[in-house]
Amino acid sequence: MISVIVPVYQAAKTLDDCVKSILAQDYEDIELILVDDGSSDGSGAMCDSYDDPRIRVLHRENKGAAAARNAGVAASSGTWICFVDSDDVIAGSYLSALLSAALETGADIVSCAHVKCHRDDIRDTASLFKTSSPPHISVYKGHDGVRALLYQKGFLSAPWGMISKKSLWDDVSFPEGTAAEDMGTIYRLFLSSSCTARTDQPLYGYVMSADNTVFSTSSKRNPDYLRHSRHMLSYMKKNHPDCLKAAASRHLSTCFQILSETPKDTADRASRELMTKAYSDIRLVRSTVIKDPKARIRNRAVSLLSYSGIGWIHSYLHRKYLSSIPPADTPADKKKTVSMVEYQGRCDEKGAAVGHAPKVLKEYFDMIKDEYRVTIFAPDTIIKSLPDDTSLHSGADIFRLPHHIIMKSGSSVFKRAIDKVHMFRNVRGALKHSPDRVVWFFNVEFYLFLYLAIFGNMNKKIVVTMFYDGFRTGGSAALKQKIFEAGQKRVSLCISAGPSFRFRNMRSVFIPDYACDEDIYGPFRNAVKEPYAVCIGTMNDGKQLEELISAFKKTDFHLVIAGRFYDKERVEALKKTASSNVEIRDAYLENDEYLSLLSRASYVALPYNSANYAFQTSGVMQEAVFLGTVILTHKDILEGNRIPGVGYLSYEEINDDLLAANAANIARNEEILREYERLRSGTYDRGEIEKKIKNSLSV
Repeated sequence: MISVIVPVYQAAKTLDDCVKSILAQDYEDIELILVDDGSSDGSGAMCDSYDDPRIRVLHRENKGAAAARNAGVAASSGTWICFVDSDDVIAGSYLSALLSAALETGADIVSCAHVKCHRDDIRDTASLFKTSSPPHISVYKGHDGVRALLYQKGFLSAPWGMISKKSLWDDVSFPEGTAAEDMGTIYRLFLSSSCTARTDQPLYGYVMSADNTVFSTSSKRNPDYLRHSRHMLSYMKKNHPDCLKAAASRHLSTCFQILSETPKDTADRASRELMTKAYSDIRLVRSTVIKDPKARIRNRAVSLLSYSGIGWIHSYLHRKYLSSIPPADTPADKKKTVSMVEYQGRCDEKGAAVGHAPKVLKEYFDMIKDEYRVTIFAPDTIIKSLPDDTSLHSGADIFRLPHHIIMKSGSSVFKRAIDKVHMFRNVRGALKHSPDRVVWFFNVEFYLFLYLAIFGNMNKKIVVTMFYDGFRTGGSAALKQKIFEAGQKRVSLCISAGPSFRFRNMRSVFIPDYACDEDIYGPFRNAVKEPYAVCIGTMNDGKQLEELISAFKKTDFHLVIAGRFYDKERVEALKKTASSNVEIRDAYLENDEYLSLLSRASYVALPYNSANYAFQTSGVMQEAVFLGTVILTHKDILEGNRIPGVGYLSYEEINDDLLAANAANIARNEEILREYERLRSGTYDRGEIEKKIKNSLSV
């Protein structure tokens, strides 16, 4: 008899598939022991609901997978032990094939190859476990088996995917009260075996999910993972020196696996301490691994490379690990899916996000989260800037893109080139790893279209949010326009953020990138207006601050320039030229501070170059409409955005007559504010924008 042991904890969504695959075995002399480890999601009741005499159910208080497996072994009656995880499935011939190999070779342990799959794949197990060649069985005598395990030559340090004689478990058990218990157990089991075998036939289905322990609890299990691996190394050194080199190679893999799951710049103290231990252990064993011809080539190579610095290898492995994390299974009530991509990750030198990307991402996400399953692709700088009620707390899956762009003035040609390469890699990563048919790039610039023109869209339906419609100025404008139009052909739909845009090769719909959310903007709208103008936001090279300051120096009107400057030399130069009525603040503004300053101002100045920005929209412009602050900018920008305001054709026109609180200006401003009110209830109404976005994503 074979005793099949399944630890069950919070497995209501997956248990039925697992149990059905076990009961469907072509080998029938089994007992199935379901060990309910104190589940609270109905899993225990599911265990009791199965009507099959071969099933036994053990209900226990929650003590972890190790204790559940030990309890299953203690209660078992079979000659052979087999473990299956409750979220996995097995082929119909799994048990018969492994038992046949055991009887044929005289092995105490027989393992098989496994297939990584997704939940949807297990509906067709015939295709899932299909092979085109007859299976090959490898046999290992004595300690050759444990050495093959430690060298990672086909064997895994996992209890699933194999059968073993129950007698081996007389002196072996899983260490309870710890995580990563497999690492502390399986090598001891192999040491107890006089003969071990492995078939290369794929018979076990390892179902990939973001909920799997390896993905969801790595930070909790890794301290125990390292501790068990260290103990294994010292145990081999003391008791089985013939296996020490193999143990060193396995411990090196453990250390690098831990580093791959740990961000190099983590602020968590425990994680940093663990990282330091892993670095130290790598230095301890790498020379042994390099000299060992039996060690895996990758282990020897990475050991050699580590002499040039472990840190860069750590960063590379962490990026690879992030790219391997599968998206969570889509709930039945959210069949519509979409990936939202912010691939630039603009930030300052401290890693804080620059610009409106986090705010816009949150707004868009909140609009669609109830109807769509969302995967967010963005660099860490953006993810960290999202409010707590976004993403992980509200139902989105997160895929961290590896690169960000540090914004500073006067960047070298080399840095700008590297930034473009990084954007290409982020775009490719998003398209490659997106689980969704529709990929929405909501923050777009020229280099996305260059990528699409060269590499295509990987059979995805691309939706873009555009802030411009082409290139008209500059020496390379004609070439850029051709590339832009070539990339447009790969796009299914453009969400145009400007009402005046005209696109040649893209179907488009005008949807403002900001919506007037009364919960956010309503409390600030009744602020008492004060006699100042504000220029607010990120102070980049696109803002003509020198010209604006020069114009206000000739007036009695107060000007506040507040926001983060890329160029610290520029801000100092501006302060030297400013007059007493011009205040310059180089500071990051929290959202409430930003909205308060904008809402109390009589005017908001947008000193953009009209040749480049005539039709481009601005988040500050839209928020001025929401808060009832009159916009002061070039007439072409107002016209292009179809928003009224106080316009000028040159900075020379900014004077006291234009800004003063006289009867004519008061009447003018009141008319502008009445139009803002109409825009808030029409063009910028949140409900209308939400409908348009949902319709647009159904491309």
